[in-house]
Amino acid sequence: MQFSELTSWMRATENKPLVLGYGSLMSSDSRRRFSNIEHQGLLVQVAGYARAWITRSLEEQQTYVGALPDVQGCLNAQLIATDIDPALADREKDYQFEQVPVTQISTHLPTQSAHALQNFLGEKRVYICRSLASYPAEANYPIHRSYVDTCMAGCLEAGGEEAAKTFVEQTGHWNQHLIDDRHEPQYPRAAKVSPAHRDIIDTILGALL
Repeated sequence: MQFSELTSWMRATENKPLVLGYGSLMSSDSRRRFSNIEHQGLLVQVAGYARAWITRSLEEQQTYVGALPDVQGCLNAQLIATDIDPALADREKDYQFEQVPVTQISTHLPTQSAHALQNFLGEKRVYICRSLASYPAEANYPIHRSYVDTCMAGCLEAGGEEAAKTFVEQTGHWNQHLIDDRHEPQYPRAAKVSPAHRDIIDTILGALL
């Protein structure tokens, strides 16, 4: 992101809280169609939290990524400007919104842009969705490919293949309960993912898992 683009992003988001989307919220398509969030996300790294397949949806009978505090942890995410309104609260009902110190947020932006962003964040409140409980996936609560596709497509949009690889590497508890539901997506907020992106996702997962 060029400095001028960052400046425009900060202007567009200055009047809203920021949420660190580290799962399906990374997909612009999913968050636009299902949560009416139009703002562009900004790719960052978040220290002090570990992401894993631990968030169980009893209603939807599947397992999502979640994040819990971990002094050794790190995860990639997108800074997303949005009001924490009833619609977002319902989407994230298996989590609680927790404020994150901006000192735990970093980017790979050039020095001038990185300093400008840190100064901007110093005046903001930034939240992460912390998991309410930790349950690894099992047969009755599997991980669905439509959800994985949604998360990783968001990474590809924001940071290319490197960001998608980082998502896999910085996510724990991958296991055998990974179900291919692409023909009939079971994730209710599944993004529209192109065949080209699906091929890249398959290649990354095949190499890293």
